[in-house]
Amino acid sequence: MTKYVPPTRSSTQLRSRAHLCSRDQEYYFENIVFQLAPGLRRSVAQVEDNIFNVPRYHFERSSEIFAGMLALPAGDSVNVEGRTDENPVVLEGLSSADFRALLKALYPLDIIRTNWTTMTNDEWISVLKLSTQWRFLDARNLAIEQLQRRADLQIVERILLARQYDVAAWLRKGYIDLARRKQCISQEEAKKIGWETAFRICEAREAAIARKCDEYSYFLGYADIEDKFREEFKEAEFASAAFDLPQ
Repeated sequence: MTKYVPPTRSSTQLRSRAHLCSRDQEYYFENIVFQLAPGLRRSVAQVEDNIFNVPRYHFERSSEIFAGMLALPAGDSVNVEGRTDENPVVLEGLSSADFRALLKALYPLDIIRTNWTTMTNDEWISVLKLSTQWRFLDARNLAIEQLQRRADLQIVERILLARQYDVAAWLRKGYIDLARRKQCISQEEAKKIGWETAFRICEAREAAIARKCDEYSYFLGYADIEDKFREEFKEAEFASAAFDLPQ
């Protein structure tokens, strides 16, 4: 059994020696304060109640956008934005729910990261949204990985997310899955993905039947969809490549 050894120095003695100590290069964090303003102007009435105080670490190290912003000359240290609750960094046009979801991914509160599996689809979509916007590349890959595992994320929803946040693999797989499944595309689904896209997917299905091949075989679904959406897939892959981590 480990025996408890009480501190031998008083807090006064430790404070007197603090200026002689060196700060650990890895585990000495400075914090930053954020306040979210959903409106376009920084008025008291439009600012949400929540203020967030978190380590600067991932904002400086993991986001190209924030790294550039936080590297700007700070000026008077007393009035630096983000140093105090009274002078936070204001993020406009965001909801607290979206930002909190990103912080859950960046700063897990549990030692065992069970919160990754307990986070909802909506929370991971928020992580995908903000990590794409602010180029948190590791967090973006984590969000894609977690959402990929969610069986309850519908095909059409995955396609819409792929288009909005440049996830090329989801776009291709979504079109193929719609072409290969037995159910026809519903009117509501066609509205969401676009009538032209729905029509071209239906063309691929009809071509499969006309050729009397094995119904919705993997090769058939892949080859026909690849041919009909070749240019769209190329554009999606180009956009998605902008978020690849450097080798």
